[in-house]
Amino acid sequence: MSAPPSRARFIGRAALVWFALSTALLVAPLYTWLGNSIEPRVLGLPWSLAYVLGIVLVNSCVLAMLYVGRWIDHAELE
Repeated sequence: MSAPPSRARFIGRAALVWFALSTALLVAPLYTWLGNSIEPRVLGLPWSLAYVLGIVLVNSCVLAMLYVGRWIDHAELE
């Protein structure tokens, strides 16, 4: 299930960009603009908590996909 080297590099760079973007979404000024409010409630949680948990959940899914696909390992073996 390993990807060709060029695809593995693309996936690795895309993952790096995503993690940089998700970090930026959790710090000011983006967090104060998007996630810093109590209303609306999502499954009983205030929006500020649901926003952070959503980003953590997406990051976990991306890491799981990278692990299962072994794309990062393939790029490092070259």
